Amino acid sequence: MPKKGKGKKGDADKDAEIDRLQQTVKTLKMDHRKVKDELIGDFSREKRQLDEKLTRKESELEIIRHELSQVKEFRKKKTQMQKELEEIKEAMISNEREHKDTVEKLEQKFFEEKMRLQQESNKKIEEIASRAQDEALKSLNETNRNVYKENVDLIDTLRMYKQELDEYQKAKEQLSRLIATTSNDKELNEILIKEKIEQVQKQNNLIKELKEKIQLLETSLTQFIQEFDIERKNILEQTHIKHESSRSEIIRLQRILELKTKEMNKVKKLAKIIIEQRTELETFFLDALQHVKKQIALNRLQYRKDAFNAYQNRMLNAHHGQGDYPRIRTFNETFHGYSTNSVFHDLEEATKWTNLGPEVDIADLTWEQKEQVLRALFIRMNTKKSNMTDLSIDETHMDNNDRPIDVNPDNANNLFLTQGLTTTHNASSSDSRSNASISDVPKLPQITASAAT
Repeated sequence: MPKKGKGKKGDADKDAEIDRLQQTVKTLKMDHRKVKDELIGDFSREKRQLDEKLTRKESELEIIRHELSQVKEFRKKKTQMQKELEEIKEAMISNEREHKDTVEKLEQKFFEEKMRLQQESNKKIEEIASRAQDEALKSLNETNRNVYKENVDLIDTLRMYKQELDEYQKAKEQLSRLIATTSNDKELNEILIKEKIEQVQKQNNLIKELKEKIQLLETSLTQFIQEFDIERKNILEQTHIKHESSRSEIIRLQRILELKTKEMNKVKKLAKIIIEQRTELETFFLDALQHVKKQIALNRLQYRKDAFNAYQNRMLNAHHGQGDYPRIRTFNETFHGYSTNSVFHDLEEATKWTNLGPEVDIADLTWEQKEQVLRALFIRMNTKKSNMTDLSIDETHMDNNDRPIDVNPDNANNLFLTQGLTTTHNASSSDSRSNASISDVPKLPQITASAAT
């Protein structure tokens, strides 16, 4: 009968081991899902950043292309604009020439009409003069007639000289007009030549600037494309490396999960074999221990709340001048090891066995001390387990090929105190762990059971 009770106690350990392994599997699954979500989030953020960068680069490239198209359009329209400018200048020059020709024709016509009128008037004067001469000659003698004839010859000679002088004067006027016209044409041509030279210089400067700008844009575009290709290759390589590393990590986690699943399945098979060996006493102790652990958690939570409220009240009172400021106190478990005034120090005091007499009523113990008492009882109950139970525990750590499963030492330290310690094949390590577990339990005073837990 005692052996059966011990076997059932070992079954409780196995049940705890099953719960622990199930919790480990759940934790691994959650970690795997978390790692997977983080990888997906990282890849999504990197993809979004690359898309934004690509969009910016494409917009810059579109601006450069637009400027290049404008330059090409200007190149195409340059010859047409020059042709139009030449046509406008030729039209202006032809208009000026037509205007000059028209003015010259009008002047020539005016001069011819003036000469015709002068000739007509001269003819009439000559006719009148000849009539007067004829009448005068009839009344003159021979000497006077000779003198008159000489006068007439002199007048004719003078008239000829005067006509020649008028012709020379007209030729001079024509030459002066021709010189003025030529000088005006010369000035106009010089002005047009200067304008042409300035325009050609401006166009050459503009062409030079546009060529430099085109060359700069082509250089920047080539450099931008090269940088973009290099950056794209680097990003693809980094993404591939991260993908491969995440894939290997996922494979490793899957292998660990499979090993844990195999271990859990074997523990479940073992638990099914020994599940009927539990006793009511062991179940009672397990329930009592769970109850104590819940009470410890509740009491610690309530104590932290009360201490925090009291600390806040003292701070408010000190702020209103109703007392001194209290010492800074830590309520965060993260900085517990670095604080000299932490609320967790008070919680640790509840586990110490100080200021207790040789005989203590169990009702006077704290919940932490009650937990230590229960654990000490479980250790003493489990130190003399049967060899059959130890052998079954050892078999749970072996797979089908008699290879030990890689159990994390951190998980081994988290085993429940009611578990079997080790097998007969590892007796030396079993004794060391058993002694270490017993040494962790403080020496308890004699406890009376006058009050219920």
